[in-house]
Amino acid sequence: MPWVIIFIYSWIIFFLLVDWKRLKTTVYGGLITTVLGLAVDLAGHKLDLYQFHDNIVGWMGNSLFYAAGLLFTMGVLFFQYLSTDRRLQMANVAVFSLAYLAVEVLIVKAGGASYVHWHYLASFTVDLLVFTALSYIGEIIVFGKSRLKKG
Repeated sequence: MPWVIIFIYSWIIFFLLVDWKRLKTTVYGGLITTVLGLAVDLAGHKLDLYQFHDNIVGWMGNSLFYAAGLLFTMGVLFFQYLSTDRRLQMANVAVFSLAYLAVEVLIVKAGGASYVHWHYLASFTVDLLVFTALSYIGEIIVFGKSRLKKG
C-alpha cells in the first residue's frame, strides 16, 4: 500500500508544480530517471542490499507504482528546475536528493522496503551522485549544450 500512496502524492505534487509548456523537453528527465532508478534498484536487489515489499504490480523487482510515480515525476521536475548557474544546480541536486531520501525513509518505515546490507547514508550518497549526473545530462537536453570542455 505505501507504493500506491507514494504514487498518488507524486502525481499531486507533479500537477501542482509542472510547467506544461516545457514538458516536451523535461519529460526526458522523467524517462531517464525512471531507467536509472530501476537499474540502481535492480542491482541493489541482486546484491541483496535491500528488498521491496508489497509491490502490488511488480516490475524489475520494483513496484510499477514507484517507477511510474516517484521516479518519473521527480525526474521531470528535476529537469524543469535545472539552472545554468552551478550554485543553483548544486541546490537543485541537494533538494531533490533530500526529498528522495525522505520518501525512502517513509517507505522503509511503512514496510514497503527493508534494508539487508544497506543504510540511509549510502542511499543519500547514491542520490547525490545520480542527481549530479542528471544535471549534466539535463544541461544537454534542456539547454542544448554541455559545459564539459573539449580537448
